[in-house]
Amino acid sequence: MSHVRASLKRKLSRIRKRQETISTKKFKRHTSPFFEYDAAFRIGGAGQFHEQIGAVTGLVPKTVRLAGQPRWPNSKLLAKEDVWVLASPLDDSLPLDDHVDWLLQALTPHAGFLKEVIAQAAWADLCLGCLSQVPYPVIVAGKSSTELVKLLDLEIAFNFTCV
Repeated sequence: MSHVRASLKRKLSRIRKRQETISTKKFKRHTSPFFEYDAAFRIGGAGQFHEQIGAVTGLVPKTVRLAGQPRWPNSKLLAKEDVWVLASPLDDSLPLDDHVDWLLQALTPHAGFLKEVIAQAAWADLCLGCLSQVPYPVIVAGKSSTELVKLLDLEIAFNFTCV
C-alpha cells in the first residue's frame, strides 16, 4: 500500500472544500456566470474529405484547415495536419449537455458516412470545453456525450481554461 503525503492530503481537502462551497451557491448546476461551455466534433488528417463531408452532410464547419496553411488569420504558424471542426453554435452560457445534444442531432443522420471518413482519418474526437472562473472546474460528460462517442467511435478531449 502506498503512502499519501500530508501535503497532498491538505491539497485534496482544500479542493473538496472549494467544490462544496461552489455546489452550495444558489445557482442552477452548470448554468452560472462561473462557467462557459462549448463542444465540437473534430476530424484530423482527412483533408481529402473536407469538401465531401460538406456536400454529403450539408454541415458547415467552424474551422477547415489543410496542412501547411496558417493556423489563424495573419499567423506565421502553419498547421501540421488537416483539421475539420464542427462546433456547436449555441450560446456559451448554456449547459454542456445542450451543446452535445446539438452535435448529436446534427451528426446522427450521417453516422454511416462519417464512420467511413473517420476510418481513413488520422484521428477524430468529441472536444468538450469549459471556460471557468473557478480554480478547479468540474466538467460532466452526460448521456449525450456517451451516445455520440459510441455512435461514431470517438475519443473524448477535454479543454479546460481557468481565468
